[in-house]
Order: sequence, then structure tokens, then C-alpha cells
Amino acid sequence: MAILESLRSEVQSHIGQFTCSEIHREENTKTVSFRHAGSPPDPDADLPGVQGLRDFYDTFAQLTLYLDEKSGDAAFFIASPSQWSELDSDFRPWLEGIEEDEEEEYLPDWIKDCLVVGEIPQSGNYLLVPTSDPDAGKVFEFEHDGFEFIELGQSLPEFVARTLDLDTSRLTAIASHVRFITPEENRQWWINELNDNRGNVIRTEA
Repeated sequence: MAILESLRSEVQSHIGQFTCSEIHREENTKTVSFRHAGSPPDPDADLPGVQGLRDFYDTFAQLTLYLDEKSGDAAFFIASPSQWSELDSDFRPWLEGIEEDEEEEYLPDWIKDCLVVGEIPQSGNYLLVPTSDPDAGKVFEFEHDGFEFIELGQSLPEFVARTLDLDTSRLTAIASHVRFITPEENRQWWINELNDNRGNVIRTEA
């Protein structure tokens, strides 16, 4: 197994906080702590020969990024290979409204040759990895609101490494989905700023 020790160490050690304000009641603020939650690799995982997959799944069986344990909200979930089929079944219905003559305009060439390896929890958006050239191994987010396929990384390990150091645009995208609603209080929160132990201080767009 080719475990990416450096990436695993960086993921496990990375912690921080979101400074938030209540949506529609901006005078109310709170701080939300985050961490990343990964599980040990499965040596028997059945993987196709696509760049980055073996490296990632030799390091983690699955991985949740920017997890708030109180609400259960998270920015990204990368699933184990045993969960790909279920995610694929959830994703494919989003494409059913596209007519055959519209496919070239709205769908990438690789859409029939991709793995649905994860999701943005509670959003209806998914993480896709093409298996055919020239984009094989890259990570794309399917964003259903705008029906966009947004490139997030050259490979799963590179996507994870980049996601540990967010910029304003990517933090704002995360803020548009997570709300940190807890059973104790049915209130929705907007991320204003991220502070972490890597020295990052990032604010969202107004």
C-alpha cells in the first residue's frame, strides 16, 4: 500500500474555527469548530486504474472534510468504493431532463465514464472523477443549481491537499451549503471567517 503519510498527517492535524452570524439576524454570532474525519484504508478495496484513486484509498477508506460534530454538517464527503454505486444512483436522475440534442451543450464528454466518489452533504451536489482521457482522475463538483461541472483538483489527493487551504471563493461556496443547524436550536448560520492552525484567515464574500 502506497500510503500518503504526509497528506494523512496534514488532514489529521488540521483543525480550526468558523466565525458565523445568524442568517437574517446578523447581530447574533457564534463560533463553530471543525476537523476532518477519515477512516483507515481498506486493503481489499476494488479500484480501477485511474490516477490518484489508489493513492487516496491506500490512505483513507473514506473522508469527511470540515466536519462540525455538533450539527453533523460538513463541506465534503469522499465515500468508500462500496458506496459509489449508491451515490451514482442518487446522481444520475439529475441528468434525465437533458435531451439528446442538448447533451453536447450541457454535459462533459466523460459524463458516461465517471465515478461518483462523494458528495457535498445535504446539497444535491456530487464529486465526480472521470475515468476516460484527457480528464481521467480529475475531481469535479456537479453543482445542480447552475448545472455546472466545476473542476476542483487534478486528482483526489491533490483536491484534498488544496481543500486544506481554502480561498475566499471556495469558502463562500462551502458557506452556501452548510448551516450548522443543531437539534437544540433551529437556527441557520452563515460563515463569515475561517481561522485555522495552518495560519489561514479567510473571509467569505459579502
